Amino acid sequence: MMRIRPFYLKETLLFSGVFCWAILAIPFQALAQLNPSSSPHDGERLDYLITYEWGPFYLSVGDASFTTVQLQYGEITMWSFEGWGASKNHWNWFYPVQSIYSSVAESDFNPRHFQRKGREGSHRYDRWYDLSNTAQVSWTSQDMELQSGSMLLQNDTRVLDLMTAVHWCRHLPWESYAPGDTVSMNLILDGSIHTTSIAFEGPTDWTDPETLIVHRCWAFQPKLIDGTVFKEGDHMRVLVSADEQRLPLFIETELVIGAAKIYLLRNQLLSPDVMKSFRDSTEQRRNTFMSQ
Repeated sequence: MMRIRPFYLKETLLFSGVFCWAILAIPFQALAQLNPSSSPHDGERLDYLITYEWGPFYLSVGDASFTTVQLQYGEITMWSFEGWGASKNHWNWFYPVQSIYSSVAESDFNPRHFQRKGREGSHRYDRWYDLSNTAQVSWTSQDMELQSGSMLLQNDTRVLDLMTAVHWCRHLPWESYAPGDTVSMNLILDGSIHTTSIAFEGPTDWTDPETLIVHRCWAFQPKLIDGTVFKEGDHMRVLVSADEQRLPLFIETELVIGAAKIYLLRNQLLSPDVMKSFRDSTEQRRNTFMSQ
């Protein structure tokens, strides 16, 4: 039987949690009706800085990168999405992180396979999900915190993983939404299917604090749940560039103490050789870190 529960943000928020900005999306319509209005970019690499701010205190606590590679199998187009997150060296004493989230998906963002592997604080994850069967989700876990298993999906329920959720949300037809509209989705994580929601705020201008360039953006606010690192009334706000690239430029969220802010530092298109080298290097860093 399919288990569905609300999605609670915990350890993944500050570090690998930059992945979660789109995980928290949702209008109350069928996902099949929410077709993306743009497509991913082959060779894209997005680099982020993750910060923590509390009053006058400002700390640079982590880095994250998202990469996209197009895969061609004859006439079939697939996508490889990866997200790598790491804590800064000076932050490792408090909460060490080295994780890679990777997904292989169809052109409509339906995932086929998803892997979460890495270290986040005292937790070590090594999980592989098979989502190729629309009637069932199964997973193999090599860590001690989750047993391998499977679950049946009811009524051909569409399920996204962390990485396909990020890209699906980026490329939604935001231009056709009105302020106050909401969107919904189902997300597989840790052997359960989670539900969550996001409210579309509307178009807005945002000034990059480093370059002072003004960007036209679409803004939305994921619904957060009381009782974790949040308190009642907290909010998360995400700004995505209102253009064909759909770049997540800035994410901010209140915490019980202080706030987390995430900034896009670089947007690049890499050649296949350079992309392979980057992905190989992050995998090596993660594997070395996990062995410590």
